[in-house]
Amino acid sequence: MNIDVLALKYRPKFFSEVRGQELVIKTLSNSIELQKLHNSYLFSGTRGMGKTTIARLFAKSLLCQTSVTSQPCGECSTCIEIDQGNHLDLIEIDAASRTKVEDTRSLMENVQYLPTASRFKVYLIDEVHMLSTKSFNALLKTIEEPPSHVKFLLATTEPEKLPDTILSRCLHFKLASASQETISNHLADILTKENIKYDNLSLSIISKNANGSIRDSLSLLEQCIAYCNGNIESSKIASFLGEIDSENIENIISCIINHDAKSLINTVENIESHSNFINLMDSIISIFYKLSLSNIQSKLLNDDDAHYTFCKENSNSISSQDLQLYYQIAISSKKDFRDCPSKKNHFIMTILRMIYFTDDNESPKHNIYKKTVVKDHSESKPPDLSESVDENDRETISNKWMDAVQNMGLSGLTMHLAMQSVMIGIDTDSPTLRINEDKKDIYPKLCIDDLISKIQKYFNINLKINIEYSTGLLTPIVFESMKNENEVNNRYDKVKDSPDINKLQKVFGANINKESIKKIIE
Repeated sequence: MNIDVLALKYRPKFFSEVRGQELVIKTLSNSIELQKLHNSYLFSGTRGMGKTTIARLFAKSLLCQTSVTSQPCGECSTCIEIDQGNHLDLIEIDAASRTKVEDTRSLMENVQYLPTASRFKVYLIDEVHMLSTKSFNALLKTIEEPPSHVKFLLATTEPEKLPDTILSRCLHFKLASASQETISNHLADILTKENIKYDNLSLSIISKNANGSIRDSLSLLEQCIAYCNGNIESSKIASFLGEIDSENIENIISCIINHDAKSLINTVENIESHSNFINLMDSIISIFYKLSLSNIQSKLLNDDDAHYTFCKENSNSISSQDLQLYYQIAISSKKDFRDCPSKKNHFIMTILRMIYFTDDNESPKHNIYKKTVVKDHSESKPPDLSESVDENDRETISNKWMDAVQNMGLSGLTMHLAMQSVMIGIDTDSPTLRINEDKKDIYPKLCIDDLISKIQKYFNINLKINIEYSTGLLTPIVFESMKNENEVNNRYDKVKDSPDINKLQKVFGANINKESIKKIIE
């Protein structure tokens, strides 16, 4: 096996060899063929997308001895020197190590001199966002109106850090992340040339872990070749990269759907600690999306998907609202993985949060908060709402707060918080948001701040809203639960004395299941 670094050995030497950037390559090729050349070009994108490589290929197209062409010969001395990185008229600058304004001014002083042996002098400034503000100012005028023989090619991973004055003077090309299919095909070509055995599942795992970066995929591939001793097998690759099998992933989703916290912990604890829990969370996010599609229409799912059968069988076991909440919790948790001492523990806590946020096993018979008095309604039959809530509470909770929750445009965790809270004193000097004390440690500060902001805007409150944690609150979720149970009891009262029902009870020794009594919609 060749000991050369794969990322360098297989770096594209022509536009046709670039993978995953078809739109950028087509645009540059057309501009070259039409002889529509700009003063400066900016290439941006995350690491390993090909920014510097495309800039070099563009320089090669401009400097090739045959002509200015999108298909340089690759054989002349200019093309060979550019491939080797030692052409005199292609000046590559690492902005990360030359950030001072003195370096930039020194560079600009040489711009006026003609190229040594080519038609253009090309400046390729890598990681240009690292330049200081004074360096950008020194560069600004030259980039806008350079001599006719000078072209600027800038590359950066953080274009938002560039001044608008620089951005407005460049043709900006944003490089997209490569798809998993593109990366897999590229790796397959390389392994074939290297005479290394592989299977498609291995390449799929590597391309997934590359996160859209061609260079990262090649670095991972080299590690996998070394680990597998030159014979890449999916079982070894999955273990090496911490991949978790589909069965475990589906078991975790089932635990979430069934609100089975104990089984969830047992399932995750059996997963090896070195496993990639960030990728596991990505897989769960992907399944939530597929379950949502299946909820809408099963035909939207791809039959070839590894989780097709699971999603189809479980799509009716979970509501669309819960799926949206799970999805948001999962997405929000990803930014916290880097700050956690144990990614496994953070993963478990995130999944438990999904279960607790939608846990409907709490008793529907709640205490109702009324000023300084807490009334206990723990009898078998829930109170009639018209009797258990006084006029002021009913107006505050039932009318104002319930309407507000529905009309404030809430979603996800913020909506869940509002359903577990009650707003009192809206028209007083001391507006207060009371939150269910059982949920005290669940909601992040940003979620509470978001709800407070929405309340102030909706009710036009300019005062500071106090936050209190209480028990026995008549929150919207409790209100709805009591209302539903009252409806069930009312339906039960109407049918329990029916002669036909009594006859069935005597003949079959049956009992009436309240929950099974449904209202007939005419």
